[in-house]
Amino acid sequence: MSKRRTHSPEFKARVAMEAISGRKTIQEIAADHAIHPIQVSQWKRQLLDGASELFTRGKKTKDKEEGQAKEAELFQQIGRLQMELEWLKKSLNCSDARELRKLVDHDHPELSISRQCALLGLPRSTLYYRPTPVRVSTLRIMARIDALYLEDPCSGSRRMVDYLAQDGIPISRDRVRNLMRRMGLRAIYQKPRTTVPGDPSVRFPCLVDLTQVTSVDQVWATDITYIPLQKGFLYLVAIMDLHSRHVLSWRLSNSLDTKFCLEALEMALGGGRRPEIFHSDQGCQFTSADFVARLKGERIQISWSGRKRCYDNILVERLWRTVKYEEVYLRAYSDGWDAEISLARFLWRYCHVRPHSSLGGKTPHAVYTEAEPCSTRPGLTMSGAGTVQ
Repeated sequence: MSKRRTHSPEFKARVAMEAISGRKTIQEIAADHAIHPIQVSQWKRQLLDGASELFTRGKKTKDKEEGQAKEAELFQQIGRLQMELEWLKKSLNCSDARELRKLVDHDHPELSISRQCALLGLPRSTLYYRPTPVRVSTLRIMARIDALYLEDPCSGSRRMVDYLAQDGIPISRDRVRNLMRRMGLRAIYQKPRTTVPGDPSVRFPCLVDLTQVTSVDQVWATDITYIPLQKGFLYLVAIMDLHSRHVLSWRLSNSLDTKFCLEALEMALGGGRRPEIFHSDQGCQFTSADFVARLKGERIQISWSGRKRCYDNILVERLWRTVKYEEVYLRAYSDGWDAEISLARFLWRYCHVRPHSSLGGKTPHAVYTEAEPCSTRPGLTMSGAGTVQ
């Protein structure tokens, strides 16, 4: 099968010019160039039809440029209108659905209701929605919940279910929770919160890998927990050496401020030893400028746990579990002095007497100081490093 021939534009123009000159017939020109006569006629016609464009090319180029400029301007206007429409939708989303329904014009001559709802960001189902009245039985239950809440504002959904059962009203806890949420009722009680996130200007990555901690004073870690009392609770901060599990210092406070954390740090550094890395969570106490500056002043690398990653500080969390299950939950501290004396006694025993299986049966103090555990108990001091060292 022969390959189809292709001709250059120059060749087509030369053949068409010969045909226009009229010196030779179409058949002679086709024979001279070994092409078909119909092809010669088509090229001649194309040349004659396109000859007029040579004299109007400048005008068409100008018109084309003007069209492109106008098209670009129209696209710019479309983009601006789209941006303004998005801003309008976001602004209207903050409005109440009842206010948006008032903006719909049912008799508009050009905009349909569907288009108006789309522009307002209002679903059509919401436009035609008519709220159903609350049933009388539900109103009676809500009135009873309100009366019970006035008598006992510490009642949550669980206790409220018991109160209603005593009145002969069988109801699920989920429904009570929904009704209380609709009425804006919440049980009143003090909620402990030990990790309040800060907003530091500089952030530090997590540098702790427990498999790489092989010596004392390589990594110190700290955290805060709450200690319940008979009337309220206190906050406890502790600093621990991760290799030996030795509690270097600790402090109690009735408020979540940076001061008592700095005091615990000063106690730990007061022993004359420094860690390579100091690890903590991202609470505002440990991310504060004063705390960070104190660590930088000692040329200590700073490590922070990732957000929602409790396992980055798991050994200190394990210390809190031991403190609460073996000490705090077994006693009912009457006040801060009682809690401080009992915790001082427990933490001294935890570090100096209690053997740890992860340390081969040794005590944290023995591993940290590379000495035998003390056989006598030193005097107790309030929240001091000497308490557990």
